[in-house]
Amino acid sequence: MLISNIYQNEILRQAIRNAIGGKPTKILTSLKPTATTEEILKTLDSNFGDIKSGESLMEEYYKAKQEKDEDISAWGIRLEELLQKAIDRGELQE
Repeated sequence: MLISNIYQNEILRQAIRNAIGGKPTKILTSLKPTATTEEILKTLDSNFGDIKSGESLMEEYYKAKQEKDEDISAWGIRLEELLQKAIDRGELQE
C-alpha cells in the first residue's frame, strides 16, 4: 500500500494506529504523534518481527519439506514467505 501510493500517507498512518491494540499500542506510545508510517512499521518490526538472519532463513528454505497435512498451495506460500523474508534482509536480490 505504501509503494502503490493509492492512499495518502497520513491515512495509512492513522489506519495502522487505529488497527493496533494491546502490547503494540504501548510500544507505539514511545513514538512521537508525528511519526511517519515507515517509523511506525520499523518500530513494530523491530519489536515483533522475525529475528532470524537471512542466512538461517535460506537454510530453512532449502531444508523445507511439505508437511503431511499441508496442501501444495499452503506449502508454496510458506516457501514464498521465507524467500521474501530473505530478500528483506538482503540475503537475496529480488
